[in-house]
Amino acid sequence: MKERKTALVLAGGGARGAYEAGVWQALTELGVEFDMVCGTSVGAINAAMVVQGDVDKLNTLWKEIRTDQVFDVAEDANMLSFATEFIKKGGASTDKLKALIDKYLDEEAVRNSPIEMGLMTTEFPTLKPRPLWVRDIPKGQLGDYIAASSAAFPAIHYYEIGEEKFIDGGYSNNLPIPMAWDNGATDCIAVFMEAPGKYFSEQAEGQDNVTLIKCLWDLGDFLVFDPANSKRTERLGYQTAMKEYGAYDGTMYTFYKGAFPKSEWTDLDAVALSFDMDPLILYSRKKFMERLTDAVLAAKADMVIDADLSLSNLSAMQALASLDKLRELVKSVNKKTLTLFIADSLMTRGEGSIFYKGYGKKLLKDQVRAARWLIKHGLA
Repeated sequence: MKERKTALVLAGGGARGAYEAGVWQALTELGVEFDMVCGTSVGAINAAMVVQGDVDKLNTLWKEIRTDQVFDVAEDANMLSFATEFIKKGGASTDKLKALIDKYLDEEAVRNSPIEMGLMTTEFPTLKPRPLWVRDIPKGQLGDYIAASSAAFPAIHYYEIGEEKFIDGGYSNNLPIPMAWDNGATDCIAVFMEAPGKYFSEQAEGQDNVTLIKCLWDLGDFLVFDPANSKRTERLGYQTAMKEYGAYDGTMYTFYKGAFPKSEWTDLDAVALSFDMDPLILYSRKKFMERLTDAVLAAKADMVIDADLSLSNLSAMQALASLDKLRELVKSVNKKTLTLFIADSLMTRGEGSIFYKGYGKKLLKDQVRAARWLIKHGLA
């Protein structure tokens, strides 16, 4: 039988890379081992940290990193700032990015590790993919090739190594699973962050030998590095990996094992989203019910305060005869109030409610699902 080899494959995603740090933290706690790590762009930076074997060092990087520490733009830089730099200078400089890599990279530790490391780059201007393993990179130049993999052109300059120019590896493959297969991997743990770049879904999704870890939440602007958002993003990565490996329960929200049956997870997401529950919390059944009860009571109090507005609009829904009119009316009602009204409508009108079946149920399926769950658990 062919020897089993597992690869950890880390996608590019700029500031969203804290998500991968959270995933690695979870994999470390779970005792998941791998024989190789390869990454694109920020995934290459994180890959080097993983191969060095220093979880704390990677966590420190993501706790401290800010946009102005990576690129020569202002601390409060946004996409417009990068557009301005591109117009004025052809993109932001990579000097600070390289300095950051040099601060955290221990090239000797990477080369001496039993875990192989690879990264994806893209030649410029030909856009030819250039996958590289550390064994292919001259000593002393690993930091340069990691920076080359991370040069998110045109927001950032291309990166020069000798007479060659490179841009972000995401122009070739933002989740470089094939280079892991080519290096002898039989199984892949792949982390994807919905960032710009080429993504070949057929290489990852639905494959028996690929464990795809993919966030269901918005991870923020990929060019804006903010410690507060990094903390949030890292937590989401940790929770997603723990759920993927069965240590926790849930889909969007996260629960201790056995807190709720799997058949209710979709309903739990619907009701938690309706009442703006915090996705970063690891919920026990008791904690979830307590926090949801508080949110429902607060929403009911708001309905009383806004009675003239909310009740007139909501009452009008009962008489609606068209889907278009319902769509317009829904825009004026917040999702908490709407969910509670739907629950009341279902309880008082039963099959006569426009939310029992037909276009009302179809248009507002998530709120209807949440309302039914509130009724079932006596919270409506």
